[in-house]
Amino acid sequence: MTSLAFVGSAVRRRRPCTSRRGVIIVLTALLLMFMLGMIAFAVDLGFIANARTEIQRATDAAAYAGAGELVNGTGPATSSAQQYLVANQVGGTPLNSGNATIEYGLWNITNRTFTPTNSTPNAVRVTAIANQQPLFFAKALGTQSFNIQSQSVATYQPRDICLVLDYSRSMCFDSHFPNIDILGKTAVETNMQQIWQDLGSPVYGTLTWTPVAYGNSGTKNNSVIKKFKLDKVAYPFPQGSWSEYVDYVQSDNDVYAAGYRNKYGMLTFIGYLQTYRAEYADTPTLHNTRQQPLTALKDAVDVFLSFLTSHSTDDQVGLSIYSASDGTAVLEQSLTKTYSLISTKVRSRQAGHYTGGTNISAGLQKGRLEVQNNARAGAKKMIVLMTDGVPTLPSGSTSTNKQSV
Repeated sequence: MTSLAFVGSAVRRRRPCTSRRGVIIVLTALLLMFMLGMIAFAVDLGFIANARTEIQRATDAAAYAGAGELVNGTGPATSSAQQYLVANQVGGTPLNSGNATIEYGLWNITNRTFTPTNSTPNAVRVTAIANQQPLFFAKALGTQSFNIQSQSVATYQPRDICLVLDYSRSMCFDSHFPNIDILGKTAVETNMQQIWQDLGSPVYGTLTWTPVAYGNSGTKNNSVIKKFKLDKVAYPFPQGSWSEYVDYVQSDNDVYAAGYRNKYGMLTFIGYLQTYRAEYADTPTLHNTRQQPLTALKDAVDVFLSFLTSHSTDDQVGLSIYSASDGTAVLEQSLTKTYSLISTKVRSRQAGHYTGGTNISAGLQKGRLEVQNNARAGAKKMIVLMTDGVPTLPSGSTSTNKQSV
């Protein structure tokens, strides 16, 4: 009988798993400590960064304030800088003048360097220090506080400017016969008609705008005056006469070159006024007309003043014109921030206002003395010179003019 034996694999039994409860709690605790450490680190770093921003803001404000007052001297500049400095806090604590150093000097815009000096400075440097600023969580690591410092440089130098402008009689030459060969007859005569219109388009006697020929250079003045009924009309301005006008038409070389010799009309009368009677005392209403190139100069001054106004430059402007009735020059307006005073006086003067000559040196001298004697302590002194020609006064000698400046 055969016996059967079964040989099989041994059967293994699994051991029960060990419980892992509590491991996550440990890891969480460790990570929480790390996270709290990072938060603490971030809080302290954030506080340091904020403190640095605050002290930088304080020195920026102080430097800007000081530079804005620098034109009035270092005393007012220091007061203004300190006022803005103490108005700021660093880490919740107000700064005070003991925290800062205020210096004055020159700022080199090319090299971006500050050189301390009290001789006409154009910049302010403010350095502030805030020591013993407290930390929070870093104390656990033995660091109790930190120190910070900031430095700012601000430069600002407003200008004291004197305009030295040419009001000689040649400043109306584009508006009558002398410059026909340069500008052309049509352009010149069109401008002369504008001047006539600016005067109100007056008509005297039977004169028309377009000149009418009568007689010759030997014709008696009274005959011409009666011909155009000017004997029935009073001469309209303080100085001058109808007889002088007739002389002008009969003998002036520019009238001859323009083709109007012995031709009488408002066109030649406008030419006469600007040639013989250009001064304010003679024909006071000419300043209201569009004399050229003087009107272009007036417009340019208004553009310049408008630029200063729109940019809040704190510049002062004065006005000197040449020549004066004594043959020199006149300071029309001392340095001022009220630019409308400059504009009004520029507009109310005419070519040859006081006299027809050109005394450039006297105009420069008036302007130089104004900025030399009356400019503000910290202002940049400037003269803007405008002329359309060479000097004719005091003697026409350039070397003499230079010496007088």
